[in-house]
Amino acid sequence: MKKIAIVAVAVFAIAGTAFAYGPDHRGGERMVEHMTKKLELSEAQSTQLQAVFDEQGEKMKALHDETQEKINAILTPEQQEKMAEMKEKRKDRMDDRKDKDKRKEKREKRGE
Repeated sequence: MKKIAIVAVAVFAIAGTAFAYGPDHRGGERMVEHMTKKLELSEAQSTQLQAVFDEQGEKMKALHDETQEKINAILTPEQQEKMAEMKEKRKDRMDDRKDKDKRKEKREKRGE
């Protein structure tokens, strides 16, 4: 039981990262843009940084997939289904929060 709890915590930690790289994610582009501006990077440096972030993203996805396979091998089909529902609810909450943040940004831009 303790092992399942540890696995579940690991799943949610990794799932958070995976959801962060959702459809709106720009593969480290924001970080590169920020670093380019703040550190006055050359175009070559920006390109090299983007490659580093792209590689990191690929490795994170591979690790997530591998971890998910290991977890599914431990859980029963019923537990897998329940975990999928938990992930979906978490994703919905994150989407709601993103929408709320976008509305807040728009209000701030308008000066409200």
